[in-house]
Amino acid sequence: MVFSIPAQSCILIQTEVIRRGDMKNAPMSEKVRLGLIGLGLIGTPHARTLKKLDACDLVAISDIDEKLKEAAELSGAKFYLHYEEMIEKESLQGVVIAVPNPLHVPIGVTCARKGLHLFVEKPVAPSVSEADRLIEAAKESKVRILVGHQRRFNPLVEKAREIVRGGGLGKLVGVAVTWAMLKPPPYFEGPLSWRKEKGGGPILINLIHDIDNMRYICGEINQVYAMASHQVRSFPVEDTASITMRFENGALGTIFLSDCAPSLSAYEATTGETPYIYGTDTENCYHFFGTEASLAFPRMKKLFYSDPAKSGWTHPLSEEEITVVRGEDPYTREFRHFCGVILGKETPRTSGEDGRKTLEVTLAAGKSAETGRSIALTQK
Repeated sequence: MVFSIPAQSCILIQTEVIRRGDMKNAPMSEKVRLGLIGLGLIGTPHARTLKKLDACDLVAISDIDEKLKEAAELSGAKFYLHYEEMIEKESLQGVVIAVPNPLHVPIGVTCARKGLHLFVEKPVAPSVSEADRLIEAAKESKVRILVGHQRRFNPLVEKAREIVRGGGLGKLVGVAVTWAMLKPPPYFEGPLSWRKEKGGGPILINLIHDIDNMRYICGEINQVYAMASHQVRSFPVEDTASITMRFENGALGTIFLSDCAPSLSAYEATTGETPYIYGTDTENCYHFFGTEASLAFPRMKKLFYSDPAKSGWTHPLSEEEITVVRGEDPYTREFRHFCGVILGKETPRTSGEDGRKTLEVTLAAGKSAETGRSIALTQK
């Protein structure tokens, strides 16, 4: 499914291209030549971000919808109806793959064999075996994969990782995650009706982000148990799920997930990372618990006993507000990182193997909900 870029957005992109103008007088730096495959719901904002990024040139865009040709060309990129022709004719160093999930691997393999580095939207593949096929193709062609888990580039997530992994809470005991919001009826209507079917629910679309955050902040997950329900909408796919996790470091975690409940307790609503979703600056979506302190995220409030001799529930807790400088948005930082990966200056923060692990845990949660059994993970 594709969505055209709104006219005002096209004007903004075109204005930005004009403002940047002739780069002859710009500081000398190596600009990466990129192609974008897919100008749909996620490809459109990716195009806007890439055109503003001085680290790269978005030289070409491919989409099967010919009506998007004008929008692509207004962004300053050459349009191709077939991505195979684009990667054959253009001298690209990498591609951004923003197509439906089942197409990630066939397109990725074809591009890898052309020697192109890959940015692949999450999930890296529809199955673990397909992820392995893409990873192997990239290795054979000596190209690198960056999977689009942009939340790893949010300074709030980076700070939480620093605190948790750095022992700022003592030994990690557990974490509680909430993702609950109400998806409106149009979300499931018309060409989007696939979201009513298996694979279109919050486990694979939304939970995968929080699973990735938990792996990144807390460490690897080696066991999951889940229950799911579809009693509210009665679609074939789940609308609510509850997941229990065990981390390799011994900590436990819980996730409550629902897309049919009015709530602001979700990552998008509490961090402000997703502009089109109504948000709050008072709620939290994650709570990390350690032997010495706890941390509420994303308000970044740390609770602890300032006097170790006076600890326990009969004594008052001290509060510390941790300041985090936001800076650039995560997508901009992510694509700048991708350019560094292509140039060999940086190691992928979310490699193909890393994206595979997140996918494996997420799919295990879905399988556990179907079978009623706990699933042990033997991660590579």
